[in-house]
Amino acid sequence: MKTLKTGFVGVLIGLSGIFVSCELFEDANNPLTEGEVVQGLKEALDIGLSNSVTSASSVDGYLKNEIIKILLPSEVADLQAKIETESIGGIVPLSVVYDAYVEIENDGNDLFEELITAMNKGAENAASKALPIFGNAIVTMSITDAFDILNGHETAATDYFFQNTSQQLFTAFNPDVKSALDATGANQIYTTTAEFLNYEYDPTGLGLSTVSPSDVLNVELPNSIDEYATTKAIDGLFFLIGEEEKKIREDPFAWGSAIIERVFGSN
Repeated sequence: MKTLKTGFVGVLIGLSGIFVSCELFEDANNPLTEGEVVQGLKEALDIGLSNSVTSASSVDGYLKNEIIKILLPSEVADLQAKIETESIGGIVPLSVVYDAYVEIENDGNDLFEELITAMNKGAENAASKALPIFGNAIVTMSITDAFDILNGHETAATDYFFQNTSQQLFTAFNPDVKSALDATGANQIYTTTAEFLNYEYDPTGLGLSTVSPSDVLNVELPNSIDEYATTKAIDGLFFLIGEEEKKIREDPFAWGSAIIERVFGSN
């Protein structure tokens, strides 16, 4: 009886060896073509884009994600820091002047915090319109280094997409971001923030004399935040796409896509 069982197990092992050999033989005689690799890369980017747009356009998709959260432009952050530390004539703290200004112009609410929130809300709203713009760029993109990208690092496809389409994406996406910034009030908040530099403050309260932050601050602010916010919104989407690419490379069989399984599963 033992001999029979042993013989049966041996047959199974032998058969499994034949099946494995057949698979290897089949793969060897059916290598990936460049066309398949391009198709697989584009589909991976398409899935990554779709998931990324869903994430970024969700409530607080940018604001509550510390990695893609849009912070103040460096010039505005510099202004904020100087308000907190400098004074006019060594007598009147700029923080006092700022508090008086926002009390009049913004109901006492901090302009810098409101600007951060409004920019991120604007990016969130614009992200919902990114899918056709970015998707078209993927479809029309010619991937000339398909195998190098496939065998490259974990975000190689995303990086290639960014390098070859970011400028055209900026041009196409910028109007949507600007409209979203108008809708969330970010552009108006920024204008009010910039106008602080020319605010005339009366330290005596008697109308005897006034001082202005521009008397002591050497700060040059951008004319608008549209370009800055657009760039940061795009950067955030590409970061998310890259994270999705990592997941696809790690487990190509979890996406229900035959081409992704074939291209990334064989890598």
